[in-house]
Amino acid sequence: MAHVESKKLTELRDPLFVISTALKIIKHQSDDKKITPEITRIETALSKIEKIMQ
Repeated sequence: MAHVESKKLTELRDPLFVISTALKIIKHQSDDKKITPEITRIETALSKIEKIMQ
């Protein structure tokens, strides 16, 4: 059972890593202040997901 939970966490971490990396790239490449609130919302959601996973 622990193996199944560990596998699920790994499956979640991979896409979360991709999302957080893409978010960092967008943040550094964009000077558009209109997307700043959206970036903040995504970062907050990612933080919540990471806390749940722990």
